[in-house]
Amino acid sequence: MKSFGAMLADCDGFGPGFNFLRIALAFSIVFYHVLTNSGHWALAHGPVLWFLEYSLVPMFFTLSGFLITGSAQRLSLENFLLNRVLRIVPALAVDILVCAFIIGPAVTTLPLGDYFTDAGFFAYMRNIIGWVHLELPGVFTGHPVPQVNGALWTIPWEINCYIIMSVMIVTGVVRRAVATVLLLAILVVAGLAVEHFISAEAGDFWGLHTLFVGRGSQLITAFLCGVLAYQLRDWIPMSRMLFAACVAVSLAAMLLLDMSATESVANRLMLMPVLTYITIYAGLSRLPLPKILEGGDYSYGVYLYHVPFIQLAILLGPPILVGTAVGIVMLTVIAGTIVLCVAAASWHLVEKPILSLRKRYSLAGRMIVLGEGMAISGAKAAPALRPNSTEIRIASAHQSLPSGELPDDGRNSQAQWSCSGGYPPGK
Repeated sequence: MKSFGAMLADCDGFGPGFNFLRIALAFSIVFYHVLTNSGHWALAHGPVLWFLEYSLVPMFFTLSGFLITGSAQRLSLENFLLNRVLRIVPALAVDILVCAFIIGPAVTTLPLGDYFTDAGFFAYMRNIIGWVHLELPGVFTGHPVPQVNGALWTIPWEINCYIIMSVMIVTGVVRRAVATVLLLAILVVAGLAVEHFISAEAGDFWGLHTLFVGRGSQLITAFLCGVLAYQLRDWIPMSRMLFAACVAVSLAAMLLLDMSATESVANRLMLMPVLTYITIYAGLSRLPLPKILEGGDYSYGVYLYHVPFIQLAILLGPPILVGTAVGIVMLTVIAGTIVLCVAAASWHLVEKPILSLRKRYSLAGRMIVLGEGMAISGAKAAPALRPNSTEIRIASAHQSLPSGELPDDGRNSQAQWSCSGGYPPGK
């Protein structure tokens, strides 16, 4: 039986299902936020569907932890942070500016002079640095959820994950599974202590509940589980039986638990490892992407823009979009289609061009430029150490919640489908 590590090696370091998994998770989140933003709060938090909120974003963080650990083990801190900043910040900044300077002025109920001078307008800009503000003055105030982009709540937790990874790089423990287990143990034990021995009022006052019990803490746990899965990849089996068992446990939790489990630390002891296995197994499986999605990695754009365009569809569409079953289907189709187009524009106009800058500013890029310069001048460049193909692909493939990176354009077809006996889509 092959291990996760053997499957990665067979596929040159990048699983053939990761692209499908990212976009599937992104559009599942779109569906869930259609429910919450169109007045179906009780349905979204009720039986069965509550599990979408519990699992979807943590699975993104698990995927992030797994994939960026590979590059973190071979990159310097400088290059690791450069990759992260170039992947996250530019697209996020454009999203914030589009909402604040285009969508906001177009739909606000305030005079434009009041809108642009309101403190809430300037506060919204802080989202670019991870200081979350979800509302703009006079925008979507009559909606069931009066937020411009509630999905941005994950940004500071994503930054926290990168801080943790940076410390692991500096201390050298990024290669040591024992250190990751210790971090997880500290997080879980502290969470259990806060949950059971500190009152909610005191926990909220000191921020302990947010740090160790709340949904953000769940994301940190998921990220570290992904890190640990990569560190132990050569010992974790790629087993259909184990995958089926994890799916069965998830289904049981979906049916037997409820929304309160989202902030239950004890449940994470069982469910986070289960969701981690499901996520990585799916990423290493042959899951074909539709042709329309093969042009780039649109998952980050889908995540960034889906809530504003759900809100716009509710504002500009017929009343049936809010509070009706038919409205759920209509709003999902309308918003999903628009957001996919916007995400494609974000990828080709913002994300992909920015990512190309890594070739210029990263250590490897500087070595290439130096070599070219020496060749022009007639000097002989010293031979550079070359990482193996697996290291190259893993370094190129690392991504974040929910912002993935892929090795290059057109990256979802022939090369990745050749591993494990797969075939290119359409063949």
